[in-house]
Amino acid sequence: MMIFKNVTATIGVPVRLLVIALGVAASGSATASDFDGSRNLLCAPTDAIQCEGAGECSRKEVELLNMAKFLYVDFKAKTLKGTIEGATSEETSSIQTVQKLDGGTLIQGAESGRGWSLVVDKGTGDMTLAIAGDDIAFVLFGVCQPR
Repeated sequence: MMIFKNVTATIGVPVRLLVIALGVAASGSATASDFDGSRNLLCAPTDAIQCEGAGECSRKEVELLNMAKFLYVDFKAKTLKGTIEGATSEETSSIQTVQKLDGGTLIQGAESGRGWSLVVDKGTGDMTLAIAGDDIAFVLFGVCQPR
């Protein structure tokens, strides 16, 4: 089951995607081990860019994308979970790969003909998420908090 069954751009294009994005700054100081895949993460999107097939890109309000406000990355279970506003249940999607990079952690998955990649900075918890497929793509920015 996908977390974001009907992520919708402000122009009204429905998109079935998986989105990982991040939100709340951690209280206290973070360490590199907080964001290396050894601790689960709570994430929330803060900024978004939408691009369409012809390469036309524009900023979008995250609130208008019809996606979960908070996402939970469970590294042990290899799942991404979130609840879309108005939904009656939590949605779950599989994480296919997790790779430690010099500067952070790369988390990837794919569903319904679309792929996504999330990079979390190991020093700050800042994240960048890219989702691509079917002549539309999103890039989301935010910050993660260890859970």
